[in-house]
Amino acid sequence: MAEEKKTNTPVKSDNNMKFAVTIIIVLVALLAVAVFALQQKKNDGTTAESTSGSTIEGTQEESQDAGAVGKNEVKLTDANFKTEVEDYKGVVLVDFYLSTCPHCQNVAKDVTSVSDELVGKAKVGKLESRENKTTSDKFGIEGVPTFIVFKDGVQAEKVSGEKTKEELLALVNKYLK
Repeated sequence: MAEEKKTNTPVKSDNNMKFAVTIIIVLVALLAVAVFALQQKKNDGTTAESTSGSTIEGTQEESQDAGAVGKNEVKLTDANFKTEVEDYKGVVLVDFYLSTCPHCQNVAKDVTSVSDELVGKAKVGKLESRENKTTSDKFGIEGVPTFIVFKDGVQAEKVSGEKTKEELLALVNKYLK
């Protein structure tokens, strides 16, 4: 009788495998739904094209290429940072950013507006952190966007995160006196 005893292990193993595959399929489906929802949320409030081909302006601000440099901004690099910022007599606002950072893209327009408002009063520069690691490391950039105000080549204040145009102007104006 002991010889006729069969084990049920293969059946349990098959059931466990089917259960695991089912769980994986459900998780992949949930991930797909989450990605779709995020894309929809991103697209809500942005410019959309109607069936007639005309453009409808949304309610959210459009983001700008974080690396776009306005006519009154200076593109900073490891090579020119000393000349443009550290040797400069006056106030400089430096935007440390990543071109792929959504928060950096969100504030890009405000940084450009600040540079336009501060013409003749302060310099505004942008430095891509990943491409200019030496300078980013020198100033301890751990997250982007990070803004540093320099006065006469010396770091005066450092703030991180999305800032409005008004917040950036207030930050710089403290050092223009």
